[in-house]
Amino acid sequence: MFRRIYLLLIVRVADLLFSVDKGIGLSAWRFNIGGGINDHINHSWRTVETFEVEQGVYDWSRQEEERWFLQAAKERGVDQFIAFVNSPPGRMTRNGRTHCSDGLGSTNLKDGFESQYVTYLVDILKHFRDEWGITFDHISSVNEPQWEWNNSNQEGNRASNQDIKSIVNALYEEINKQEIETVISLVESGDLRSWYEQRNNITSKYNEKYGDYLTDLFNDDNIKDKVAKHFSGHSYWSDRVSSQLIQHRQSLYSRMSPYLNDGWKYWVTEYCILDGPDGDSGRGRDLTIKTALDVARVIHYDLTILNASAWQWWTAVSPEDYKDGLIYTDFKDNPAFQNIIESKTLWALGNYSRFIRPSSVRINLTYANDRYGLLGSAYLNAD
Repeated sequence: MFRRIYLLLIVRVADLLFSVDKGIGLSAWRFNIGGGINDHINHSWRTVETFEVEQGVYDWSRQEEERWFLQAAKERGVDQFIAFVNSPPGRMTRNGRTHCSDGLGSTNLKDGFESQYVTYLVDILKHFRDEWGITFDHISSVNEPQWEWNNSNQEGNRASNQDIKSIVNALYEEINKQEIETVISLVESGDLRSWYEQRNNITSKYNEKYGDYLTDLFNDDNIKDKVAKHFSGHSYWSDRVSSQLIQHRQSLYSRMSPYLNDGWKYWVTEYCILDGPDGDSGRGRDLTIKTALDVARVIHYDLTILNASAWQWWTAVSPEDYKDGLIYTDFKDNPAFQNIIESKTLWALGNYSRFIRPSSVRINLTYANDRYGLLGSAYLNAD
């Protein structure tokens, strides 16, 4: 009986996320290539199986639930897929874990393991394509590299700019060697300011440069031609209405506009409320229109100031007492209590994703631009 209820629930979740008729019609889906179950991580939902058993040997039965949702997305019309990585597998890291240790290297990836790491990634991408019929459009091999990731809350791996370049060069060679179509998505910045500012504290600590990605990565002729023509960034720490929401985006846009004029795109690939419009933090689950409108405000300015051409939320289903979910469940703390709870944030995002479809073009709209009141943007769809 529980199994039947469980299946009905996850089908309902898939419909809410991917169906235009029954849900919010997401047009892209991100798949986390896990680094392996890490007993040092204190949150069971934030440590993920790895397909790798040992070097070059894989168990393709793993990540069953994640693979189910990937297929469910495809069946409901999603045709854009991004694979992303929070940490290399534990055997490839300096401390043997999928999160970092204080002071232990500019990155947790072992010296000289770039080749093994990227072969592991491309082997997985190729298996998905050839055996399961899922082609990943993009692979993001470095996520929020400017943070140290020393805590035990979730998988994570810091990486200096030079570490990132080494991974990209190795990954580009392996992609071409194995002849897959996936394109590298270069660096997912954990905040907006790191695109144009160096992160001085971590730079001083490890004597390697972190941040200032536009200058240091996208101006590197040896790198920029090997990656997709988009920036992937996260909108955390830039959502306070009075002091950050507009100011941080205008600062980034002024530096990013030469790239946009040259055909590059800006993607928002992660956001939930960590700080919030008034700096009150993201603590406390909120299903109401208050949080939904706070999120819609961030989406609005990402679209209209930064000209974002993709916008993606952090996590679809959350068990937390926190403003990090579109759908909530109490399953984690009480496995016998299988439920899903829709938030109004889900439907606020849906008012963008259901109506601004891929290939839409934003057109000019005047007057509706009051950050404390009415905000509006207008789009032409293909039809």
